[in-house]
Amino acid sequence: MAARKGGAGSPTFDQDLADSYLGKYILVGITYVDHAGKELRREQLHGVIQRASPDGIFLSLRGAHEGESWNMPPLLQAISHAKPGTYTLSGTGEDIENPDLVATWEVRAPQKH
Repeated sequence: MAARKGGAGSPTFDQDLADSYLGKYILVGITYVDHAGKELRREQLHGVIQRASPDGIFLSLRGAHEGESWNMPPLLQAISHAKPGTYTLSGTGEDIENPDLVATWEVRAPQKH
């Protein structure tokens, strides 16, 4: 079975697509914003996709985060093929040459009551 339906309102997880990402090099950008959408900070990670399932997409990180891992949400629509070229990370100054994939995330802080 290629796909699995998530909870109410969640997208279908395509295991075949997820499997095609295994072993690929990915560059991940995370933007943290406050409840109103004002940017607080940015973080960039990169590494190799080791596992992908409805439980998450597990990365073995490289560069400044070598030896660490990161499990990103299993939302495949956040991942796209990277355009060829050199990507310079603003936080570390690292140059990433021709990653296979890119993913971008926005993390919004909850509104305080």
